[in-house]
Amino acid sequence: MKSLTERIITVGTFPYSRALLLQIQLQTEGVDCFLVGKDTVQPVRTVDLRVQEADVAKALKIIGASVFDSGVAKEKAIRNISVIRRILVPVDFSSLSSHACRFAVSLAQKYKAEVKLLHVFYNPAIDITPYDEHYAYQVKLSANLREIEKNARINLVKLEQKLKSWSYHEQMTDVKISIGLANGEATDEILAYSSKYRPALIVMGTRGLTKGTHPLGRVTTKVIEQSAIPVLALPDRSVPKVDGIKNLLYATDFDPSDYSALNRLLTMITPLGIQLHCVHVSVGVKKPWDPVKMDELKDHLSREYADNNVKFSMIVSDNIVYGMESYIRNNDIDAIAVITHNRGAIERMFAPSITKKIFSETGKPLFVFHSSS
Repeated sequence: MKSLTERIITVGTFPYSRALLLQIQLQTEGVDCFLVGKDTVQPVRTVDLRVQEADVAKALKIIGASVFDSGVAKEKAIRNISVIRRILVPVDFSSLSSHACRFAVSLAQKYKAEVKLLHVFYNPAIDITPYDEHYAYQVKLSANLREIEKNARINLVKLEQKLKSWSYHEQMTDVKISIGLANGEATDEILAYSSKYRPALIVMGTRGLTKGTHPLGRVTTKVIEQSAIPVLALPDRSVPKVDGIKNLLYATDFDPSDYSALNRLLTMITPLGIQLHCVHVSVGVKKPWDPVKMDELKDHLSREYADNNVKFSMIVSDNIVYGMESYIRNNDIDAIAVITHNRGAIERMFAPSITKKIFSETGKPLFVFHSSS
């Protein structure tokens, strides 16, 4: 497990374009890295490429093997750049999934990304053994299923056209929007599709057409828990476009995984001018080690991300929910980011009473990282 205080090493200084290609290649190989600008009078902008000390040997090996002028390696790296510019939006034609589509397009427009709309319809025939005596039933069922698939495709095309029309009206015509259709159980198909499509982010509503007691929704909860890809869950009445997010709260419990999550989070939000609030809630009384851990995290991020807009705060409250709610209200927080570590963690972190407060009352988008993402 990596320590927050682990040293950060500069493995090279490169022109920005080459550094960007190297960064993509390193991240593809599982090496966390980031770029730091240099004060220089040179006509070509140069940046430092930095990694954690434990990854130096691996990073140098990858960099040494990279020959971007050879053509093939460069083309591969350029293709990998497009991987981090894809957003997957699972849709079920509910009003909330339509809201997720519009939000995803507004985000994609900032990064020249593409948006993939995915609809999953369930085929019960996969659970039925085609016995001869049920032949007539199978024929009728197959006809019905073909009709279900046909209608699903029609509705998906209509949604695509409607979203493109909205994008044109909002002057976001440079966003590529495409559709995908899958057959099976919703969570399984979303995860399988994302492993092939390889988006940087999954954007979805907190609940769809089916109603339940959990404000996150069954499918959204399962995708959050099982996906290695960050998920942005949008509740009803949340901001319609990414421009509506000015302040983002990252809830930290001083876990070593914070470094990786914050690295990706800062990379994503820096071009958007979003103020990041890194907040820890101490329940009952401030623990003696909490200020030390916060200072370590603050020093680390301030040193490595000097140009980023991060505010660090500690709260003492009788209840973690009340403490968060108070901070959200007093600091005009527009969205929340958290990190989970294993299946079921999101349920424990946000029990029904908490999620009702977070989503039903505050209506804040929830950005979730898995510790392995």
